[in-house]
Amino acid sequence: MAHGAAAKQFSFRLPGGLVDRVERCTEDMQKTGLEVTRADVVRLLLKHALDTTHCKLELLLGGKSSKRRPRRRQD
Repeated sequence: MAHGAAAKQFSFRLPGGLVDRVERCTEDMQKTGLEVTRADVVRLLLKHALDTTHCKLELLLGGKSSKRRPRRRQD
């Protein structure tokens, strides 16, 4: 996949189950004829998650409310 902007490199660990899901996603995309790498898929998924949720906790948690109580309104 084409990369438009200069990229910075991140290094982090993921649970094995999550890596397996990324691998399956990569394989599925490759079966359609796309030439994608695991890194391409992670970038696509991360961008989609950020664009979709706008980092709203309730959306990131799948509609579950956080355990924090709402702040009291100060008059």
